[in-house]
Amino acid sequence: MNVSDESTRMIRVADVMTRDVLTVTSLTPIGKVLELMESKHVSALPVVDDDKCVGIVTATDLVKLIRETNAALRSGYPHYEDCLWAVDLSHRKLDQQPVREIMSVFVDKVSPQTLICEAAKHLSTCAKHHLVVEEEGKLVGFLS
Repeated sequence: MNVSDESTRMIRVADVMTRDVLTVTSLTPIGKVLELMESKHVSALPVVDDDKCVGIVTATDLVKLIRETNAALRSGYPHYEDCLWAVDLSHRKLDQQPVREIMSVFVDKVSPQTLICEAAKHLSTCAKHHLVVEEEGKLVGFLS
């Protein structure tokens, strides 16, 4: 093992995490979540209520929702592409729907003192792309 390998092993999550975390609340409309993700170029947002991380919403959650909505429209309207009113109504409803209805409540969390090699191992083991960093039950960072 060389010196750089040894020093890499000592890096903590606090050394590399995003500290100024963009968050939403569970009541934030999905339309607003989409706008934030697009304008800030992020693929996930922690959902925070009363200073506690209660969930996470990802771009994958949003894609799944859109696919399910389109599938429902197709089953109700075989030529739904011709029913622009149905598509418009559906999209307006999605825009107003609170994010709590699609967020994941199973949030992977680590502490700022966690070694980065442990955090990376956790991400690869659980097939996740994001970790919420908490200290004393409060969100202090985000790791992607």
